[in-house]
Amino acid sequence: MRSARWQGIGSIGLIEEQAPVPGPLDVVLDVGACGICGSDVHAFAEGAWIAEGSAMGHEFAGTVSAAGAGIRDLAVGHRVAVNPMGPCGTCAQCAAGRTNLCADPHRSARGGLGDQVLVPHAEMDGRLFRMPEGMSFEEGAFLEPLSVAVRAVRSAAPDLDAPIVVAGLGSIGQCVLRVLQAAGARDMLGIDVSPARLKVAAATGAAVLDSRSADAHEHILDRWGTSNSPYQPGSGNVRTFFECSGALPVLALATAVTRAGGTVAVAGLTSTTPPVDVNTIVQKELRLLGSFAYTPVDSTEAFRLLSEGHVQVAPLVSHRVPLSRVAEAFATQHAVDGSVKVVVVPD
Repeated sequence: MRSARWQGIGSIGLIEEQAPVPGPLDVVLDVGACGICGSDVHAFAEGAWIAEGSAMGHEFAGTVSAAGAGIRDLAVGHRVAVNPMGPCGTCAQCAAGRTNLCADPHRSARGGLGDQVLVPHAEMDGRLFRMPEGMSFEEGAFLEPLSVAVRAVRSAAPDLDAPIVVAGLGSIGQCVLRVLQAAGARDMLGIDVSPARLKVAAATGAAVLDSRSADAHEHILDRWGTSNSPYQPGSGNVRTFFECSGALPVLALATAVTRAGGTVAVAGLTSTTPPVDVNTIVQKELRLLGSFAYTPVDSTEAFRLLSEGHVQVAPLVSHRVPLSRVAEAFATQHAVDGSVKVVVVPD
């Protein structure tokens, strides 16, 4: 079987290797679709968070092709969407229910950019989800980024009647926007610089802004007015700001336009460490909230939103690339102006 491996900055190669064999609690999937994540792009372009030879791809869905002897609820032929996170279940974070921060997630599944992939401990809570007949593999592959978005929204607990900004309309930002809409958010603005991503977001009915052609700070003040607080007159009036872009200037924008007592939820990863305006955060008593990955509860809710049709992710697929051209898929996803979500499919 073929497996995509990181070979160095800007280099992804397919290697031939033995097909995986499941242990007693594992399953093997024939991959039906695998998305390329923003963190994958950081690895591809910068060598971030990856080692040479590492298998790639964690946004995938597929068909069970082999199951271990201890597997009871899954069988060969079942179509499943995957939560690839495999926490240890015993560390302090796991015991506290924050399995997304597990100290040793050795049960995680990687290698979705291949013909087959092993999912260890496949019947862990919130791990694999049987896909309904009408759900495509591409939609199932969105379970992972949608789970990220669900956690970001649940953690931020936004006032759905107050102004909300979502900055960065890659797959995470697009999913955040859709989760907010499903929850009943009334007044949102999506910000990006990519015409393709702005167009897809606008198709949901949300207001959008191209921050290359208009000043985002000025636009937000014009849209929602200003607010005053001690030592911070003339601030913006946003109640919750979701930063999903990883663009350095956006965090400064977020703290400037969010009103006193508001929340800045950060889900985007950056290439370099950004400066943070601590005085503004302190004087406006902003809640600066990091949101990382997801727990089984988040994945279960994400799958409910998908399977019940509350969130539509199919419009986010801008490119389908066969596995044999996986390097092209990474280059395409890296070109943000022309792509929204690149999905790798079997060939």
